[in-house]
Amino acid sequence: MEYFLWWHWIVLGIILVVMELVVPSFTIFWFGLGAIITGLLLAVLPEISLKWQLLVFSGSSIGFTFIWFRLFVPRKKIKALLVDEQAAIGQTGIAATRALNPGESGRVAFSVPVLGDESWAYLADEPIETGNRVRVVAVLAPHKGGRIQERILKVEKVW
Repeated sequence: MEYFLWWHWIVLGIILVVMELVVPSFTIFWFGLGAIITGLLLAVLPEISLKWQLLVFSGSSIGFTFIWFRLFVPRKKIKALLVDEQAAIGQTGIAATRALNPGESGRVAFSVPVLGDESWAYLADEPIETGNRVRVVAVLAPHKGGRIQERILKVEKVW
């Protein structure tokens, strides 16, 4: 195809925006918006060459994406000390490693960051297998030689 009509860009934009519903990365949306902007510009100025259309599409798509991730996406906060530990209690995650004996530690993964991280060391009073769903019941700050070590989450199995 040697040229695009304005409605081709609009349809492409709508397809990309709808694809965002299937692939929730919130990046495809901005490319869809870039295609819609290109289509609207082409509807107003129909003599724009394909090279300029592609330039407008890529420039606006990249620009929208950059602005979104630069200005609007909340940045990851400084870990640990600035986050309320009470907010972690009650959060559920999946055991990434097992801990079969009391006092044995494992790793738990969360779909939403807890205290700034998606993965934490955990302790439990019951055997935990890989893949078990667990709930945070406490945040432990073990001391070693007078210094606080990395915090560990105390968890219980969710039935």
